[in-house]
Amino acid sequence: MIKADIESYKPQKVNAHEVSILEALLKESGFVSGNELAKMIGLSRTSVHSKIEQLKQSSFKIEASPKKGYRLKEEPKAMNAHLLAIYQKVLPENFTINYYPCLDSTNEEAERQFYQKLQPPFAIISSKQTKGRGRLGRQWQSQKSTNLYCSILFAPNIAPEKLQKFTLWAGLEVCKALQKYISDSDLKIKWPNDLYYRERKLSGMLTEAKIDTDRMHTIVFGIGINVNSSAKTMPQSIQSIATSLKEITGDTISLNQIAIAVIAAVIRAYSICMNPEESTKLSIQWQDYDYLKNKRVELMQNHKTIKGTVLGINDDGALLLKTDADVIKTIHSGDVTLKK
Repeated sequence: MIKADIESYKPQKVNAHEVSILEALLKESGFVSGNELAKMIGLSRTSVHSKIEQLKQSSFKIEASPKKGYRLKEEPKAMNAHLLAIYQKVLPENFTINYYPCLDSTNEEAERQFYQKLQPPFAIISSKQTKGRGRLGRQWQSQKSTNLYCSILFAPNIAPEKLQKFTLWAGLEVCKALQKYISDSDLKIKWPNDLYYRERKLSGMLTEAKIDTDRMHTIVFGIGINVNSSAKTMPQSIQSIATSLKEITGDTISLNQIAIAVIAAVIRAYSICMNPEESTKLSIQWQDYDYLKNKRVELMQNHKTIKGTVLGINDDGALLLKTDADVIKTIHSGDVTLKK
C-alpha cells in the first residue's frame, strides 16, 4: 500500500462538548433543560443548540422542547466515536480507542499506531476493512458497516510462554460476553479461534505477535463479528455457513456496546494469562463452550490429513484428537474441519 492510501484512513474525531451533552442526556429518561446543559459544560445556550444539531446529523434522535429542553429518544446502532468514548469508561483508565469508518486492516493499523508511539494497550475499531484477513492468510469478508472489526494491542515484553494460551482465553471470554445476548446455550467456540452458532460461523479471530529469541514485544488480537448483517446480503460464498447476532436474536444490537463488551473480554483474558493460578483453568472452562468435542473432524497439518474424534483440549490449550488408528494425538496447531 502506498503512503497516500494509508494517510487516507482517518479516525473519527470526538468532540468533548458533544460527549458531555450525550452523557447528560443518557443519564436522564426525561428532558434536560438547555440552561442546565449550558452550565454543565460551560457553553452558551446557543452553542448547546448548535452541538445538539450536530449530534442529530450523526443519527442521534433528540427531541427538543422550548419549555422542557432536550431528550434523547434513540441513539444510533451504528458505530459512533462519541458513544464509544462514553461506554469505554468501564475499561481501564487511559485505555485508548480509535474508531475509523474504513481501514485496510485493524491489525495493521494497530501495528502502525504502536510504532507511531500510541501508548498500549489500545484498540482500533473499523466499520469496514478493505484487506481484512483471517488465519492462514485467508480473506475475511469485512465490507459490512453493520459488523464489528476490532484489534487490541498489548505490549507485554515478557517471555512468549506466558501468553501461549492467550488466543484461546480471549476466544473463550468473548464467547461468554456474547452469550449474554443469546437466550440459549448453542454459542460455542471452535478450536482454536472461531465462534459458531448451530453449525454457522459468527466470528473469527486472528492473533499476531512480534517475538525475538526470548521476549514477546507486542501481541495483537484481531476479531471480526457478524453483528447486524443479514445472511442474504453476505457474499454468496458464505451465505450458507455464516450467521450474525441479529439473525440469532431477531434484534438490532448496538455496535458500540458490543465493541466495549468485546474489548473488556479481551482485557480480562490478558489479565488471566498474567495470573498463573487463573490460567491453569482453561481446559475446565473450555468444556462448556467446546464446539468440536466428541465430533468427527479432519485436521490438516503439514500438508497431511488426520481423521479422528475430538476429545477436548488439555491444560496447555492443545487439541486432543483420537485418531482412527486409536491413537490420541496432542495438536498444537492445524486447520480443523468437521467431517460430515
